[in-house]
Amino acid sequence: MPDRQNASIPAAIADYRIVTLLGEGNHGCFYLAEAPARLGLSTDLVAVKVFAGQYSEDAYRRGVRELRAFAAVHSPLFVRIYDAALEADTFLYAMEYFPLGSLGSPAQQMPRGDILRALEDAARAVHALHEAGSTHGDIKPANIMVDEHGGKLSDLGLARVLNAGTRLTGMAPATSVEYIDPELLFGGAPSRSTDIWALGATINRALTGDGLYGELPLDQPMLAIRAVQSCRPRISPSLEADEAALVESCLAPLESRPPTAEAVADRIAALRNR
Repeated sequence: MPDRQNASIPAAIADYRIVTLLGEGNHGCFYLAEAPARLGLSTDLVAVKVFAGQYSEDAYRRGVRELRAFAAVHSPLFVRIYDAALEADTFLYAMEYFPLGSLGSPAQQMPRGDILRALEDAARAVHALHEAGSTHGDIKPANIMVDEHGGKLSDLGLARVLNAGTRLTGMAPATSVEYIDPELLFGGAPSRSTDIWALGATINRALTGDGLYGELPLDQPMLAIRAVQSCRPRISPSLEADEAALVESCLAPLESRPPTAEAVADRIAALRNR
């Protein structure tokens, strides 16, 4: 039955009938929705991300181009994208729905081995994206979805694409700041290496629940950014020695990081299989 307890949840967006709110952040909301028949899907339910704010046709075209590039990699470790639309100046896209949630908000407590498996899958997905000539730009536990087989990578950093020309420091959501290579906050360009930094931060948080900078003020993005710019990241003491060594290598200076996300995935696999 659709959840209508929250009056702010719309009954429908475009031709998607909304069931309930799955989550929200600085750049928009995720809804559980009934898939329209035109998509011809074998599943009744999809997750729909609706970006906050109004977007132009140009922004819509940029977003669709990025989603197509993501989908064109054809990796089974990516969340499937079904549709994108511009509805009354609002950009949205529909994707695969994961009842088990994400590493950021799992539906149930996950054994450490399952967390490592999801992290490994995400790192291999990042490598596939890099080999296709793209970067992700928003790797974090909330964007690693969980199913019975492991993990799938979702939600490219589309905000930077939709808002072309906006500096990262002016648009980074506080929920992502912990996972952003400080080089980017000082004006650097997204790259394989900055995604590897994000993988290290994600491993630290997913395995321990600890943030590299403690708990940042999620309701004040600029304060969160200042905290990151003024502090050194602290690897969680809860990590085992070889886990901490992996995170440390991901956070190292650019020239000392693992050369590829695949190398990170192989080290996670070794941790999982020991």
